[in-house]
Amino acid sequence: MNELKILVVDDMPIVRSGTTLLLESLGYKVDEAASGVEAIELYKTGHYAAIIMDYNMPEMNGFECTAVIRELEKDAKIRIPIICMSASNDDEEMNAACLAANLDDYLNKDCSGVEVQDILSKWLR
Repeated sequence: MNELKILVVDDMPIVRSGTTLLLESLGYKVDEAASGVEAIELYKTGHYAAIIMDYNMPEMNGFECTAVIRELEKDAKIRIPIICMSASNDDEEMNAACLAANLDDYLNKDCSGVEVQDILSKWLR
């Protein structure tokens, strides 16, 4: 059993639940946040191996939330992989935008469980 904990951030409950079920089936522990603000609060109190972050959320989008987390990481001298998950129609453009916004990787919301596992394996070696 994998003891690594992943934070899933998405404003849509069905997407959070589906992602959580997938990650749990892969052996990860999971916390969920419904907003960027909630994600920051959980980040401050939790210890996460990675964060899967929706891009398009009200109040604070995934890029804005990532910027706050990256600032907090400077004080803690750590860097957690943050993987953007979006329903973009242009994966290449979205991947470039994610990297420019200091996220580590990108997954389309239509991705398979194998793709999720491959991305996490890449970052959680």
